[in-house]
Amino acid sequence: MLFHPGAGRQKEGMSFRFLDHTADIGVEVEGATLADLFRQGAAALLSLLTDYAAVTASIAREIHIEGADPTDLWINYLREILYLFNGEGFFVREVGEMTFAPSAAAAAGFLLTARCRGETYDPRRHLLATEVKAVTYHHAEVTETPGGWRGVFIVDV
Repeated sequence: MLFHPGAGRQKEGMSFRFLDHTADIGVEVEGATLADLFRQGAAALLSLLTDYAAVTASIAREIHIEGADPTDLWINYLREILYLFNGEGFFVREVGEMTFAPSAAAAAGFLLTARCRGETYDPRRHLLATEVKAVTYHHAEVTETPGGWRGVFIVDV
């Protein structure tokens, strides 16, 4: 297995780095808080799709995500961010207010509500960088660290 957490290319000025992984791309994300981790995860995913700086935050959207545990919530959240682009042509540029709460639908689950801002894909301004087919559970994790939170996800390209 070629996956080595902690190795990889750091994106300057961002709290994530891309990891080398066979046939897929691994991303390791850090955040001071759980909400910050999720925000940085969305930024990392957008950076894989297109030039982050080319996307504006002109349209607001609200998303609701459920997960059985923090890692499941993390992957479901990232899958929703990817779906917004692949299914609706909407780039999430930033994630603002976030609330994490116990899910009423699942006894031991979590519900995340997040307010996202971004814009609709414009082929004249947005050069697509990587075709991301899916966010997978392979090597996925969310852990609390002494400095905050760390998350890992792998995308199928």
